[in-house]
Amino acid sequence: MRISTGKPIEASLFGFPDDAGFAPVTSIATHSGEIRPGDLFVALRGEKTDGAAYLGEAFGRGAALALTSRLANDPRVCVVPDPLIALTNAAKVYAASIPHKTAAITGSYGKTTLRTALTAILSPVLPLAYTEGNGNTDLALALTLLSMKPDVSLLLCALGMRGRGEIARLSHLVSPDLSVITAIGQAHLGRLGSLDAIREAKCEVADGMKPDGTLLYPAGDEELAKRVKRIPVLAESVSTDPAVPADYMLKKVGECDGRALVSLSSPFGKRFCVLLPDASNATVTTAAFAFAVCEKLGIDRAVTREGLAALKPPPLRREVRVIGDVRYTFDCYNASPEPTLSALNELKRDGKDSNVFLVLGEMRELGDGAPSLHRAVGRRAGEIPPARLYTVGELAKEYAAGAIEAGLSPALIRSFRETELQDLARHLQSETKPGDVVYIKGSRALALERLIPCLTGGE
Repeated sequence: MRISTGKPIEASLFGFPDDAGFAPVTSIATHSGEIRPGDLFVALRGEKTDGAAYLGEAFGRGAALALTSRLANDPRVCVVPDPLIALTNAAKVYAASIPHKTAAITGSYGKTTLRTALTAILSPVLPLAYTEGNGNTDLALALTLLSMKPDVSLLLCALGMRGRGEIARLSHLVSPDLSVITAIGQAHLGRLGSLDAIREAKCEVADGMKPDGTLLYPAGDEELAKRVKRIPVLAESVSTDPAVPADYMLKKVGECDGRALVSLSSPFGKRFCVLLPDASNATVTTAAFAFAVCEKLGIDRAVTREGLAALKPPPLRREVRVIGDVRYTFDCYNASPEPTLSALNELKRDGKDSNVFLVLGEMRELGDGAPSLHRAVGRRAGEIPPARLYTVGELAKEYAAGAIEAGLSPALIRSFRETELQDLARHLQSETKPGDVVYIKGSRALALERLIPCLTGGE
């Protein structure tokens, strides 16, 4: 990764001596192959290699300075116990020098989609900084902070995790004014062991919050609500269910040509309506949280309304491609039980006028309950019922078992290894016809978007 800093930063902020006379840092790279003249090279330690081994290459490419944990007899090198910690510490101090608010988003799913939606809504009216793509780690956040320009008034960031304590660390790094938990789901069960542990981990988003901050969370989860109420910040709820009251409410009023007309209400101002671009649960939930964030930030409702009416999901989240007159929906950035079941419910409701083909890749990091969770998703898939069910991955064979339990004929099911996507594409091409619908969902590790060149001949 490589960035230009938001403004020149004194080298002493990264640990270099005050009197060394080095020029301010204006660009930072973490990979020696990306170095350009004048860069600060941050030699990170990885699982398989240490960036310190590439100091010679970095300086050969023109690096001006380097952070490393390995001793080096070179005044251009600052030796620190952990270069990543040195980088994040510098980023926190640098960000504190720029007056701004921070909205930090976490959740079992939906965090990057919400961050993307808020970026689109707010960028026309506010100078923003935001994490790119799925950048929700220490490194991505540190580089985002260091690239903040002096005029930035709002930082939007997603906070990810692989275990307990990680979100807390990231929250302390960005010091949120506003924190959001989008959803609690079974993703990471394999690492954390239970939904209660997942709730606790997600609540860490408030650990680094400013004392006058606000935490937004999904209404309807009583266990989450109990935990949130123990956090010493203002906590407000968000709901899309008319039967579950909340501080911020989104209610579906009706649907027109696949679009949802929704009514929005909050503690601020009168209720108003917006026509969303589609009626999917994912879009409706994103709209509800985006509305709540905009209300808390005091955004003009005309801006909020215009932005919600134009919501678009990030790449590989419900991304539609028409290939050979067949409608493919690539919803394969990642997969966990709750959003997959929700999407299948929508297909059952909306797919009655088309043949629906399902490509379901296995879901990862679900722990000992993974087989039963896959089987439950398979049962829901079998209830649609699809014209064909294609499964990808060893665990995905449990989808097939569940679909058969729901009454789907075994003759309509085909299973593939993740290395057999070309074979899967051939079956899709030969078994679908114009007007059919193909829905594709699976774990990020499977990268099911690899089907696209197989289906298009590399176009």
